[in-house]
Amino acid sequence: MDIDPGFPISHPGLTRAPVKLSDEPFGRFNLYDYSMDRRYQVFVSSTFEDLREERASVIGCLLQLDCFPTGMELFPAADDDSLTLIKSVIDDSDYYLVLLAGRYGSCPPGDERSFTHVEYDYAVTSGKPTIALLHSNPGLLPADKTERSDDGRRRLDEFRETLKRKNCSLWKDQAELTSAVFTGVQHLKKTRPSVGWIRGSELDGEGLKDELIRLRREIDSLNGELAVAKLRAAPEGLEELAQGADATKITIEFEGSFSLSVRWDSLMRAILPLTFGGGAPPEAIDAAIISTVRKEAIEMELPMSGYLGLGSRSCVPKRLQQGL
Repeated sequence: MDIDPGFPISHPGLTRAPVKLSDEPFGRFNLYDYSMDRRYQVFVSSTFEDLREERASVIGCLLQLDCFPTGMELFPAADDDSLTLIKSVIDDSDYYLVLLAGRYGSCPPGDERSFTHVEYDYAVTSGKPTIALLHSNPGLLPADKTERSDDGRRRLDEFRETLKRKNCSLWKDQAELTSAVFTGVQHLKKTRPSVGWIRGSELDGEGLKDELIRLRREIDSLNGELAVAKLRAAPEGLEELAQGADATKITIEFEGSFSLSVRWDSLMRAILPLTFGGGAPPEAIDAAIISTVRKEAIEMELPMSGYLGLGSRSCVPKRLQQGL
């Protein structure tokens, strides 16, 4: 399938969707007006020569998901100026997708990290929702698609371990790759909805102006509430509550059961983003907890971590239980 992977940074006839406030007081936000049909911009990051076919498959999937793919095809030869442009395009994107197989890639001048690694670190520090798609066994790839030096292989292994700590899926062929793209993007749309793009013709100028005025008033109100809250003393007894590095045990029951101690700060990072706006259904909360436990299990190299993979019917839990 021949796909032209070059897409403009700005999309003709499209504009960023407006923020919409609810009528409830003190910041019950409906962050985005989803009555409008919108498209999401996804930045695709990877090495290039060894992943031409895979990038084409990923871009094809994103187009079928009504997304705008952007990536290295937009930019001139790699240099400091192009890296600055890349970062600005990541800022403008709704989601970031990194594709990694057997090569670590070239590094920008003065940096030991590859361009792909730099892009990923920038997306994470910017708070951009990310999807990592890793080849499940890069050792089986042809020699011309792998790192030849010991240093390159070491950096690749370290980068893979970094990617496994966040939203990550494994693939070994085109079928598994396209499935991972569909699953990952749909999951982010539901759990981390972003601004997106809408047709300019769908915007109501007067209505948008009213929304912006209401938004400014709401921000001023919230800033006032925040200033008052900072002056208040913390309630007594908070030091006795579980928090931060304290651990709680999560039990996931399949045909058997699997338990793992997880830090509260890890759970809060997974769950709190789902509570904004109207909140999320219980199954979305469960999915976030299971994903967190799975990542912890993979990082600890536990033998049961294979039961916590996403996308398999056999991994659907019968019950999810948290205990102290």
